[in-house]
Formats: sequence, structure tokens, C-alpha cells
Amino acid sequence: MPYTGVQFVAIPEFAGIATNVGQLFSAALAGQMSADDAPARARDAATRDMTRAGYIK
Repeated sequence: MPYTGVQFVAIPEFAGIATNVGQLFSAALAGQMSADDAPARARDAATRDMTRAGYIK
């Protein structure tokens, strides 16, 4: 079933986070990291970026 909903967040950090997450998932698909490691690293990076931007205290 195709995803329906918002796939964009209107904050300046979104493009960088999306690029980073895409690169991590691509690395997992290419076998450069495990399928378990990619989402964990993506979560950590997104949390770090959101904290630095002040969205997370």
C-alpha cells in the first residue's frame, strides 16, 4: 500500500536530515552497513540535529 500523508516538514533542517537519512538507508541497501544499524544511526543523527536546532530540549 503506498504511503499517503506528509513527507516534508517545513523547517530549515529538513533537507539536511532527509539527505543524511537517505544516504544511510542507501548504504544499508548497498551492504555497507546492516539493516539494523541504518535506522538507528538515522534516528541518532536526526535527534542530534533537532536538538542542535532547539526543537528538542
